[in-house]
Amino acid sequence: MVNILFVFVSLLAGVFCFFITRNLYFSIAVLLLYILFFFLYISPKRAKFKRNISRSYEAINFINNFIISLSVSCSLPKALENAKNSGSLNLKLQIESLSHLDVEKQIEYLYKYFEIPIYGVFINIIQQFVFNGGDILSISQLLIRDSRGIENRLNEFEQKSMRYFKELISSWGLSFLILGAIHISLANLYKEIYDLPSYPLLISVFFVLFLVNYAFLANKIYDIGFISKGDTYAKEVKEKIRKRKFRSKERTKKLSKC
Repeated sequence: MVNILFVFVSLLAGVFCFFITRNLYFSIAVLLLYILFFFLYISPKRAKFKRNISRSYEAINFINNFIISLSVSCSLPKALENAKNSGSLNLKLQIESLSHLDVEKQIEYLYKYFEIPIYGVFINIIQQFVFNGGDILSISQLLIRDSRGIENRLNEFEQKSMRYFKELISSWGLSFLILGAIHISLANLYKEIYDLPSYPLLISVFFVLFLVNYAFLANKIYDIGFISKGDTYAKEVKEKIRKRKFRSKERTKKLSKC
């Protein structure tokens, strides 16, 4: 659907450019430029953003479901199974592909799937629970609060991004309408300037300026890097994950304390 919209907007830009300039070559150039911009720049950036934000929400949901299930069952395998069943198809397939590993190793490897710092903190808490036992809800209280905070920030970010996008489209849409209205109202004058070499070039620059503004906006609304900025603790946890190996056989006895 989005790709069809990109093609439609590109065709619309090319047709509008021809309507304003009566220059076929510049109009085709604008059409191709828009298609390349949307499919080589916007589409990959948008796809990556959708994937990252979806994984972020999914990680938060997985963490909360796992902790609640673990608090009830005191069993890592049961908690993982319940969290898996509430996840997406991709998450289920990912966990099933790790079924040959022990449960703790599976939890650790899922960091590569979610790629969000708070999941590294979750792994560290699970490690502490396996080592020391205790009340998992009490241990993870701060983690649950932080996950809710991240979820709220993501919701606010999506709302602001949509508002900025609508403002860009409305302002530039109005600019294109004004350009078209001027062209129609000054039709007799335009007949004299169609043949000027600089005229279609200047109009083409107007179309390029829209893409430049769109590119600047895309760099902001498709970037959720704020989630991990300043999270030094999560970075330390991520480093520990690489070095530390679970020894589930020696530790599972400690789960009986809960």
